[in-house]
Amino acid sequence: MDKRMNLLLLKLGFLLTDLALINLGYVLAFVLKFGWDIPHYNFVAYISTWPWLSLSALCFFCFYRLYGSYHWRWTEVFASLVCVVFFQALAAMALSFFFRGFSFPRTVLLTAPFIQLALLALWRRAAWYIERRIQATRRVIVAGKLLDALALAEKLESATGRLMKVEGVVIDVLSGPDSTPQPGQFKMDGRNPGAGSGAFNPPVLGEVEDICKVLVNVEPEEVFVCSTLSQEQKARVVHACVDKDITVSLVPDLYEIMLARVRLKQVDDVPVFTIGHLSISLEYMFLKRVTDIALSLLALVLTAPLCLLVGAAVKLDSRGPVLYRQKRLTLQGKPFYLYKFRTMVDGAERESGPVLATENDPRLTRVGRLIRAARIDEIPQLINVLKGDMSIVGPRPERPFFVNELVKEIPEYAYRMNIKSGITGLAQISGRYSTTAENKLKYDLLYTKSYSPARDLAILLQTIKVILMKDRAS
Repeated sequence: MDKRMNLLLLKLGFLLTDLALINLGYVLAFVLKFGWDIPHYNFVAYISTWPWLSLSALCFFCFYRLYGSYHWRWTEVFASLVCVVFFQALAAMALSFFFRGFSFPRTVLLTAPFIQLALLALWRRAAWYIERRIQATRRVIVAGKLLDALALAEKLESATGRLMKVEGVVIDVLSGPDSTPQPGQFKMDGRNPGAGSGAFNPPVLGEVEDICKVLVNVEPEEVFVCSTLSQEQKARVVHACVDKDITVSLVPDLYEIMLARVRLKQVDDVPVFTIGHLSISLEYMFLKRVTDIALSLLALVLTAPLCLLVGAAVKLDSRGPVLYRQKRLTLQGKPFYLYKFRTMVDGAERESGPVLATENDPRLTRVGRLIRAARIDEIPQLINVLKGDMSIVGPRPERPFFVNELVKEIPEYAYRMNIKSGITGLAQISGRYSTTAENKLKYDLLYTKSYSPARDLAILLQTIKVILMKDRAS
């Protein structure tokens, strides 16, 4: 209870400091414009709106999950702060107009965001550093097939900045060569003999069948379960953790994704889960289409000057057309031609055939590398949205060749085409460039299962943050 109370007080301290700095930014912007002798009628315009300015800022801080973000990398925290300050500036303009605060100077509205970003970045950088130092390391173990367990264990330690300590892995030794320790590779209750080469080598603590014994010996705070274990093995781990009051986190497989947002109903005295369809209702489809048309038209008008500059840069940088079109698949596997600004040399696949782009693809042109990093190359897809081939938000469309290959490997991959493809989606804001096709599929199916107009809006706002992060915007 004391730990939870301390955490609550810490978050409250963060919240109050953030709001204080947001408002200090406005005050300092007034001082820069007027000096210390601020005209009364100007400052009253701010005083009358500061509660609403604070409330809007609080909403943005919470939306971008800036409370409890100590496990993020600093680049992700800073990208979130940029988004908060940007949308707070828009909110301030709207509120000053709504409250008829015309004496709220425009120069203050334009200057305040830069001051706020500087103040918040300095404060949050210091707080991020201190919080990571005082935060207790969480002791965890991972259960799964050997290779899956090792991959997840390494991700848990590296992605959380060592705020999670993997005490070891519990493995399934009955599922084939991928999960069985090979002679001289791993030792039970010991470390990989390859340790010292810089590789991540947690100890193997035992088999899944010994989970109860492992929990008693290690006493972890949390157990992570890989998706590739059988249902029986998952149940064994979950029951053991629940029995000992240990938090358990399950990486879902595709079947368990289908169970997301199930509806509970009753047949006589029997409880029944009803699994919804992997599709969007007709009402939502109509609303989504109207929204797509309105937003794509607006975006095309606003980005027209940028498109002219990018088009000229692409043409001057290398031979070939400005726009590149490529066959992709959308709703129900319908083929269409997707438009993008050309980012690779002309005829990049003439000899090699279809090849997935890599993070540092040598086929990229100089201009192409820049516009791809900023996702500017995606702007012409707004034309596809207007034509009805795509939606603004949805699973990314893939090429027929790769769809056929992925369906052979993961049959459920075909389900992601139950809805129209999109420019951005849940997989794009949640994953990375190197995220596996299976994990991207999980996000796409989760999006379909939990679709709502509010979810689309949230994804659009989070996409702005992702664009600011190099490793996530590729």
